[in-house]
Amino acid sequence: MSLETIYISEIFSAIQGEGSLIGHRQIFVRLSGCNIRCSYCDQPEALEKKPGQARIEITAGKRDWEFIQSPMPISKVVQAVEKLGSDLDHHSVSFTGGEPLFQALPLSQLASALYPKFNLYLETNGTLPKRLEKVLPWMDIIAMDIKLNSVDGQQVDKKLHYDFLSLARQKDVFIKIVVGKDTDEGELVDYVSMVRSLIPSAEIYLQPLTPFGKVKQSLSSQQLLDLQQVSLEIHDKVRVVPQTHKFINQL
Repeated sequence: MSLETIYISEIFSAIQGEGSLIGHRQIFVRLSGCNIRCSYCDQPEALEKKPGQARIEITAGKRDWEFIQSPMPISKVVQAVEKLGSDLDHHSVSFTGGEPLFQALPLSQLASALYPKFNLYLETNGTLPKRLEKVLPWMDIIAMDIKLNSVDGQQVDKKLHYDFLSLARQKDVFIKIVVGKDTDEGELVDYVSMVRSLIPSAEIYLQPLTPFGKVKQSLSSQQLLDLQQVSLEIHDKVRVVPQTHKFINQL
């Protein structure tokens, strides 16, 4: 793939439903391809980086799609984002996926073309620190996931998360941790302690697992209370926030 093109799943305007920017309007640029396979992933269509049809919203929030072959020229992605931005004042552009850093080099080109006209927000699984280096100069906000093996089953090396967070802390960063009925309390405590040691000011959002696909059940209300309690005993900036966009039928 030429560095002048990028694999895109969709581009659209919507309400952010997770983390620190809940309720804000963003332009979402969903990239294709991911390096892990979480059991509860709700965007399976974006997991593979392969040619196909990308859907692009024409008018912000109207779901009047046009379909363009992906990979797309980066210049066309810029045009699509700028068009949505001209329709409505958005808080920021969210690069999501899939895993955006799976395409770090073309993403760096795209981000540099949009910066500083837009605030740029990176939604990432926090497992590709070397690729983060390629895009970090243009990012304003980083929404970093921490993947608990007891929930995701992906055996993510803790050092990857440590190295990633060590770089990400140069920017405005917050942490999301999906918790489910099988969450290992000790594993959660270990990661909360890591965040506390690296960025004492960082907000951590415990996100109750939203059942999807093969995952049929989330955790109980008592489990959620208990997990927040043990986390708060270590770090005083731990909040519980579900995927609110699911409740209001946002993409």
